[in-house]
Order: sequence, then structure tokens, then C-alpha cells
Amino acid sequence: MKHIFLHFTFFFFLLNSFSTQGQLPTPNNDVFVTNEVSINTDQLEFSPTFYEDGILFISTNPVNKRYKVKDKRINKNIMSIFRSTRDEDGTLKKPEPFAIELLTTVHEGPLTFDRTADNIYFTRNNYKGKKRIKGSDGIVKLQIYTAERMDNVWKNVQKLPFNDKNSNAAHPSISVENDQLFFASDRPGGHGGMDLYVSLKTGDTWGEPINLGPKINTPEDEAFPFIHADGTLYFSSKGHGGLGGLDIYTAKKSGNEWSIPENMSSPFNSSEDDFGIIIDRDKRNGYFSSNRGGGIGQDDIYSFFALNGLEKPEEQAPEIEKTVTLNVVSQESGEILEEAIVTYMKLDAVTLGNAINDLSNSGTKPSDLVVKLPVDENARTGLTDFNGQMPLRLNRGSYVAKVEKEGFVSKQIFINSDDEVLEYTLALPKFAAPIANNTGTGTGSTGGEVITSSGGSTSSGDPFGNTGIEVSSVIEEGTVIELPNIYYNFNDASIRPDAGTDLDAVANFLLQYPEVEIELSSHTDARGSDRYNKRLSQRRAEEAVAYLTRKGVSASRMVPKGYGEANLRNHCNDFAKCSETEHQYNRRTEVKITRMDQPISVKFINNAPAYISEAPSSVKYSERKRKSSSRSSSSSSSSSSNDSTYNPEGSYKVIAGAYESMNNAEKKLVKIRDLGYNNADILKFGNRGLFHVVVSSYGTSKEASSTVKELKRKNVRAFIKN
Repeated sequence: MKHIFLHFTFFFFLLNSFSTQGQLPTPNNDVFVTNEVSINTDQLEFSPTFYEDGILFISTNPVNKRYKVKDKRINKNIMSIFRSTRDEDGTLKKPEPFAIELLTTVHEGPLTFDRTADNIYFTRNNYKGKKRIKGSDGIVKLQIYTAERMDNVWKNVQKLPFNDKNSNAAHPSISVENDQLFFASDRPGGHGGMDLYVSLKTGDTWGEPINLGPKINTPEDEAFPFIHADGTLYFSSKGHGGLGGLDIYTAKKSGNEWSIPENMSSPFNSSEDDFGIIIDRDKRNGYFSSNRGGGIGQDDIYSFFALNGLEKPEEQAPEIEKTVTLNVVSQESGEILEEAIVTYMKLDAVTLGNAINDLSNSGTKPSDLVVKLPVDENARTGLTDFNGQMPLRLNRGSYVAKVEKEGFVSKQIFINSDDEVLEYTLALPKFAAPIANNTGTGTGSTGGEVITSSGGSTSSGDPFGNTGIEVSSVIEEGTVIELPNIYYNFNDASIRPDAGTDLDAVANFLLQYPEVEIELSSHTDARGSDRYNKRLSQRRAEEAVAYLTRKGVSASRMVPKGYGEANLRNHCNDFAKCSETEHQYNRRTEVKITRMDQPISVKFINNAPAYISEAPSSVKYSERKRKSSSRSSSSSSSSSSNDSTYNPEGSYKVIAGAYESMNNAEKKLVKIRDLGYNNADILKFGNRGLFHVVVSSYGTSKEASSTVKELKRKNVRAFIKN
């Protein structure tokens, strides 16, 4: 079976479809926070929990007259558990009471579920039958209870064994393996106020609670813990400094030690109370509670969407790195080609959805699908060595590589790192030679390269008139297209608003190619029972098909299929110990082409020609012919002509633009220096190449990446050459 992982993106969706009402983006605009107006009232709404196709949360809004009972100690109605599911657009609907059989006339919630959602752990005042049980101080304390779902009814309600009638135990959060229960308690022996504890499960028994220690707990209150599937602990505290009131913090455990908690800062924290956060397994979406200004009630529930995820780049688990060798030879003589320039980049950010919407058949066959390929700071460049070889360092995913050499026709190749191929050979014809069809070989590879027209520019079939990287592949029966930007909340099958762009792109594709039929499949990781995972994945596939049907695609052309954990892509089965990143690799939604009249050629075309040289004669920076200009003295002071030789193993250069006109390059240089980059300069890339504005050079890619991000915040696009 042929697998082409064509990655859709929701970036366009964010720019065009997100309502700005109630959103509080961070200064770098990568986290969007929204007040969930459909569920918030003038009462307290707080502590959300993921639950089937929506969330549960706690509210002091009375369920009905029977449960209109005021707690005089806090002068508010008793707290009850409410449920809100999603409508067709993925937004939360008006809430309803959850599980009438669990309702009492005392406080209920917050709560947590095990990974199958068949066992619930929830907070409730100490209660037996219809009798409140008071502590020695005359106050009815909070306790943690559990119940089982049997025939969709919650039964067998029991208190956990570590409860103490003279102290509070509240806010449970269970680990993904169901063997650790975190909670807050003011039991004796703590560090002061409410502390965080964990109880470990042995067999069917929960053990004596263990205090998380002085790094986590302070003399003030620590409460509302949430343990993420990757082991990160989120909690709220008044004792670690912060912005005011309760702030949300994160900590990770290494061995037996917790790290020093880190404040999540704005927009998660404010000068008021912020607490009760939950985060999906992909760390892009979630909810939290806050009584910050501008809300609807006293405590409101907010949702958030993190464009780049919540993990800091240095904290993200590294993807599996693989090195493949690219051999470059002359097609006519078979001789190795030294100093051929190789530029390659990952295809994860391809905006296929936009390409389908913008598809122009001008100069292309109706069966062609053109995908604009933005070349960004992730592109890597290097030279073939004296053996005509260049190592390509690949993480998991699909890549496109372009090879150029003075006097030869440039060529491109499509590489999937999941293939077992470790070596590719690419033969470049001389300009005078006829351009043949795909001649590159990869041991065991299907190739997938496209030869550009003479001079290294894109072929005449490019309807956008762009230059630079062009590579094509083919969609045919059996092709599998992964939809990497569809994220589901835990135990949730509903389509969230931020997942719509991938499916919108699929809908546009199917509407433009009416003969195509698909199987839309959903896959889970191995955690949870086989039956639970199969049921959940089937619901997710059916929801995705229903979404496409509402977009005008005939249901007869689509088959929803939930595979559960049957088709794992790695070793992470029920018996393997895996990281959350490894489990995440198995959670996916895919489209398989089951029927089509003819194959569709997919062409990836560089949408940013200013960032890749059209036809550099070599990768050496030649001597620059600098002409005098009317630039400011501060700009001209460091513009002396120098020889600068490109070193394939040397420094990482941050490039802020490449221009055919020296005058345009100098204008950009002035702008860059005005931003404080006084060492910026201009280098010419090849004898027939472009003038590159070089911001600076660095010894590591991390340093260079930091500058690229810094420039991005200043509205300057840059990329790295190394």
C-alpha cells in the first residue's frame, strides 16, 4: 500500500475563521483564550473535565428547586456537576445536569475519570445515606468518592479508604495508567493550608497518601491538580509568588524529585484566581477556570487553543532522527558531482487546504493538484562532498530535496523518512542533454522526483509562475493521506472548531474530484481496553464523515472506519513502556482513496521564491561587488567588500531576504540594522545568484533559530542556511 502523508494545516483557519470575541492572545499571538459564553452564568462555573463529546464542570447554578440549597458558610448554592456536549460546529451547547443518580443536597465536584470513563472519582461532602457526617470541629469535610458505570448508570458509590472525616480531601486527578490519584488535602503533617498528595494503587487498593513535598507545597494553598498523560503536573497555588490570587503552575518529576514549579504566565494567569486547568493529550487545547475581569459570572470557564502547542521547544521530546545519504552524479558520464548544492525541508507545514481552494488549472491538466510550498527557516542547505554525497538528517515525516549544480539541470526528490531506504542516487543531466523522465534511484524507493526545466526554474506547467522547489507525487487508489491537525479531547469524538480546516480541505478535494471515494479511518493508541478504543475510534470516524456530509459530500462516497488500536505504527502496545510522544504517533485520522478514475498528480511548488536562489551556480558565497549608495553612515560603515566562503559544516547563517536587485537588498539591510542587528551584511550567493541579507552567523542551530523567532516577532521573515 502506498502511503503519502500530505499534511494539512489549520493556520489559514486561524487567520480567517476564529471569532475574536472574548479571545485573549499572548503577546506572541500563539495562544487563543475564549470565554465559553454558552455555559457560563452569573454563578460559579469552574473545574472542567473532559467527557464524551464535551466537558463536565461544576456550577453553583441550582439544578432545580429541590437542589436549591444555600451553603451559609460561603453564601452560595451547593455545587453540582453539569455536562455540555458539542453541536455540529464543535461549540459547547447549553449545559444539563450530569448523572441524576449522583446528585445530593451537598457539594459535588470536582471530578476525574479513568481512561475508559467507566470509573469516576469525585469530590463530595462527607455524606452517608441522607446524613451529613461532621468532623470534630463541627464542619462537614470534603471527601473523595468513586463510582462505576453499569448500563449507563453510576452505581456502587464508595468513599476511598484514605479519607479522614476531620480533614478535607478534594480535586482528584487520575493518571493515564490509572495507578496514581493526585488530590488536595489539609490533612495533618502537611506544609500548611491545602497541600497536594498522591495515592498509589496496588491491585484494587489505594494506598496511604504521599505528600508531594516542599518544592510543590508551601505554607499557602495548593489545589486543583491535573496530571497530564505525559506526566506533567498542573496545579494552582497562592504560595509560589505569581500574578495574584491562585496562579496555575507546572512541574515535572525526574526520579523521585519534582522540578521547581513554573508559572504558566499570561494568558492563563491573571491578577485574580486562575485554576482547574485541563489539557488534551496533544497539548494544544483545553479549558481552565478564572474569575478575571471581563467574565460573565464570578468564576467562568475559558477554553484555549495553542497554535504551536504548550511545550517549550527545548522541552519537546525530540523526534526520531534518521540520516539518509544522497548521491549526486552526472547523468551522461556517471561521474560524481562535488559541491552540488542540496536544499531540503520538511513538508509538515504544507497548506494543502489552501492549495485546493486556490487551484488554478491554467497550464495544468484537470487531474493536477497544485500545492503551494512555503520555504521557511526549517530549510537546510549543504554541499555534496568529494564523493558526491550529502547526508540528509531527517525526523519523522515527508521531505522534499532540491539538487543544483552549475552547468546541470536541477532536480528534486520526494523522501518519506518512514521508508527503509537509507541511500538515494540522483543523476543530473547537463543543460544540453534532453530532459528525461524520473531517473533518480533509491534502493527500494519509488523515487517521486520531478525534473525542472532548463536553468533550474520550475516547469512551464506551474500556474503560479513561481521559481524554486517543485516536487510531485501521485494520489491513486490505495493512497493514504494523514490529517495531522485533527485533535480530539480525551474520550471525545466531536469535531472541535480548530480541527475544521483539515476536513474542509478534504471536502474541497472531494467536491472537485467527484469520482473519488474514500475510507475515513480513526486510530487510537493502545491505552484503554480494545473494546473502548474500537468504539471511540468508530465514533470519531463517523463524526468526521458527518462533518463532510454537511459540507456537501455525498455520504455514499465515504466509509467511516474505526480501527481502535489494531494498526499501531510503532511498538507501543499494551505491554510496552512508551512516552506520550510515542503514543501520540499512533493517534491519527487518515483518508484512504478506495476508488478513483485516474491518478491525480500532486505538485508541490515553492510559494516563496525570494528565499531560495533560482539557479545558484555553486554554494560558495562569491566576492561581492558592492556599489556606493545613499545609505546612512551607520549602514555603510560595515559594508566593506570581503570574501566569504560557504562552509557546509560551519556556522548557521540567518538570512532575512534574497534579492536580484542590489538596491533592494541594501534597503532591507538598512531595515535590519535599524532593528539593532549592526553586524548584518549582504552576501552574493553564486555567480548568477541573489543578494542575500545575512543578519548574523551562529555556531549552533539553536542560536540561529532564536534569532529567526526574534525577527518573526518584529514582523521580519527569515530562514537559516547551514
